[in-house]
Amino acid sequence: MNKRMLPGLVLVLLIVLSGCNPFTTNLYSGIDNFKNPDLTNADDLLDAADEPQFYENLKNDPAAKAQVLETLQSVLDDPDASDEKKQEAALMMTDVHLKTTNTEDTMSNLNSLVGDAVSGEDVFEGSGDGPETFFRAIFGEPPAAISFADYKAAVTIQLNGFLAAAEPLQHYGETLEVTGTSPPGTNDGDNATKALMAGMTRTLVYYIDASTEAARVDILASYLATPKNPDGSIPYTITYREGEGGIPDFNGPSDMLVDPADPTNPDKDGLVEVVAFGGLDLDSLF
Repeated sequence: MNKRMLPGLVLVLLIVLSGCNPFTTNLYSGIDNFKNPDLTNADDLLDAADEPQFYENLKNDPAAKAQVLETLQSVLDDPDASDEKKQEAALMMTDVHLKTTNTEDTMSNLNSLVGDAVSGEDVFEGSGDGPETFFRAIFGEPPAAISFADYKAAVTIQLNGFLAAAEPLQHYGETLEVTGTSPPGTNDGDNATKALMAGMTRTLVYYIDASTEAARVDILASYLATPKNPDGSIPYTITYREGEGGIPDFNGPSDMLVDPADPTNPDKDGLVEVVAFGGLDLDSLF
């Protein structure tokens, strides 16, 4: 064998055995790494709305997340922005709140419960009479392998995410009432369940008997993180405000979608519109 051919044969053998191409590995390394857009440019942000890595990047960067929300809010406040652009901004704000607070599993549980309800199953049968039992069914029982403190902290983050998502979703619903259409490619059913969860969270937290929203969220998170007794009871009780301005009698989740601070104002029923637009008939489900 010609000795000058040996280095070339060795190189070919190494390539075959390693299953990779050394000439392209270094050349294209990092090409799939997502780079955040200009966080002060709304158009650039909206172009990144479907990039999962974008939301992952925001999870550990509160300053960047705040800047994104500020930029998108400027679209909602801009009288010259088109209705479609405002809708896209509102939906992206919703995703920023939800995708940076680890709500995916909870939303998956809710979607499963809604699917079961569509099939005729009473998904809340035997779960009790209080409105918080909706949440117990949605969040599920606390995992035995996770401590009370850790699970409560995780639930608190999610609850705050759902609370924050209510405002942009309400704005989105108000634009739906005007336009009658959603942006191209929008998953209306997905937005409906997001609005359902955000609305129920906002209403339930509002009526818990505590002086601040943070304290009310803490109470609900404690309830959701408390394991059941052997007999199935939950050794934690939530007390709601009573009397004038107190918690009303809810017939189902649909009653929990209006703004609890102004429940009779027709301009504050945006979440109702989002749920209806997504084809989610709550009164027939629950």
